[in-house]
Amino acid sequence: MSVQADVEKALDGLRQGFQADGADLAIVSATESKVTVRLIGSDETCWDCIVSPDQLRAVVGSVLRRSVGALETIDLIDPREVS
Repeated sequence: MSVQADVEKALDGLRQGFQADGADLAIVSATESKVTVRLIGSDETCWDCIVSPDQLRAVVGSVLRRSVGALETIDLIDPREVS
């Protein structure tokens, strides 16, 4: 299985909660050592319903490290942090 497929499978376990709030997680890139994930939403997204960026980063990082393995870097792009 490819790294991309492993990441996709790992994120599938988190998606239901985000989708219930009108958001989703999308893979930007995935290599053997680095994964970048983006939180995406729309005007209908309940941004206040989603955990804080720091908590989100911790949860996504934990799930990916447990499911995918020895990743050096996990980046999360959260639109709430973009100025």
